[in-house]
Amino acid sequence: MKAKPRTPGNRRVTSRKQRKQQHLLDVKVRSRAATRQRNRRLLAFLSGVFLCCAALGGLWYGGRAALRKYFWQNPEYNLSEVEIHTDGPLTRQQVLEATGIQEGRNIFTINLSNARKGLLALPQVDRADIERALPNKISIDITERKPVAWITGADDANPGADPGAFLIDREGTLVRVKDQVPDYYHLPVICGLPVENYEAGQTVDLPEVAAALQLIRLADENPARYQVRSVDVSKGYCLIVSDDRHAKVTFPLDDIQAQLDRLGLVLANADSDGREIQTVNLLVQRNIPVTFVPPPDPTVDDAGASPSPSPAALEAAPAAEAVQSPTATVKHGHKTRHAAITVRRAIPVFPTGAEHGA
Repeated sequence: MKAKPRTPGNRRVTSRKQRKQQHLLDVKVRSRAATRQRNRRLLAFLSGVFLCCAALGGLWYGGRAALRKYFWQNPEYNLSEVEIHTDGPLTRQQVLEATGIQEGRNIFTINLSNARKGLLALPQVDRADIERALPNKISIDITERKPVAWITGADDANPGADPGAFLIDREGTLVRVKDQVPDYYHLPVICGLPVENYEAGQTVDLPEVAAALQLIRLADENPARYQVRSVDVSKGYCLIVSDDRHAKVTFPLDDIQAQLDRLGLVLANADSDGREIQTVNLLVQRNIPVTFVPPPDPTVDDAGASPSPSPAALEAAPAAEAVQSPTATVKHGHKTRHAAITVRRAIPVFPTGAEHGA
């Protein structure tokens, strides 16, 4: 008998084809397992999302129902008090109409942001704050613009009666109020502007108006020194200002404080001489042109007729008037006529700190 040959220990027991089939089977098994595992994870994720959505939906529905029951439809939160604080002439009815706030509504259904925007749309409102005070109160604090002057087209003695007139604050914002306030009647008047071209709430940015507002502000800081009654800005390059004594002062547009200092020297000079100023032109840098109001004629009575003077008075009157009064007496035959003379004089005014002879 022949002996069977022995198989070496490191010899492969399978063929290459068998090994390839085994590898393909193993890959298919692993791929199916990975697919099943991936499907399980996807199903778990979708189940979690569904449960979260269901929980959120339940919370939203339940929360909305709770809010409706305990807040939105709770009569304890119905608005019963609107507290309004304002520092101007705005009425309660005007404020409620601008904000759209109505008493009796639920306090949570009122949009405070829209209400504040409605208030700020009013030209006379500078700042507005609105707050809820639970359970049934809303507080409104309003800061109104402070008018400092009237704006008119022509110099009007009563701008409050002019339907086209505006009020203007220090920033140049135009305001028109429905009900005239007595506190505004005394305000100075800025005239000479085409008011028909402006609307309430606009800001006038003209340099002459800015200079007029600055002059009014500086004069208000020291009313005993100078008081402005009207400012004519129609010329554009200067201000023609009338004071409480109806004297007319022409101001340039720049350096208003320095011009007021120069005017103060002129007024002091006139007071020392006992005269009343009629016109002043501050456009001139030196030797300011000034005219004075002529003093009343002492020979004319209140009715405007001259009393019959005695012969001695007729002889002495011309010499006395020529020396002591700017009123000249002219004789025409047997009649005597008194003619008023306006005194014109240039007053030298020097900058502060400069030498008199500079």
